[in-house]
Amino acid sequence: MSKIRIRPRFKAEVSQSSEEIIATLRKLIDDPAEKIDGTTLPNYSVLRIPVEEQHYWSPELSISLEETANGTTIVRGLFGPRPVVWTLFASFYAFTAFALLIGILVGYPQWSLGQTPWALWLIPVALILFGSAYAVALTGQKLGHGQMHHLKEIITKALQLKAIESIEI
Repeated sequence: MSKIRIRPRFKAEVSQSSEEIIATLRKLIDDPAEKIDGTTLPNYSVLRIPVEEQHYWSPELSISLEETANGTTIVRGLFGPRPVVWTLFASFYAFTAFALLIGILVGYPQWSLGQTPWALWLIPVALILFGSAYAVALTGQKLGHGQMHHLKEIITKALQLKAIESIEI
């Protein structure tokens, strides 16, 4: 298994116009055999796993298209969790960082003044919570790994590329 990365990205330059790419993605989304869901807008698309196959850790692929002066299109893709999952983890990390900061800012003065430094206990607790959240995130990435490969195959097909080597998922 390849190295797990947080929110893998790719960039490819293709000869199709952004309208052609969006039309191809729309056809793939509408084709039930492809088992893909998504939204397309001019120069932007989000590909998802169909609702009936989704689980909590199912990834999404956000694609932005930028036409260049020489007639090619730069395609940028970002694999990531659904926004609800991303927001949950960002909030948890922010809360844990706040607890760590409180532990340091209150615990050290307590200790230096000779008081019982009860707030210092927040430091190891926060570090354990950070580590636990990271382990849960890695587990979630492993559970969604197969679906990420499916999204990668869909975008490779849409862009008519042999493979997108720059994606490490």
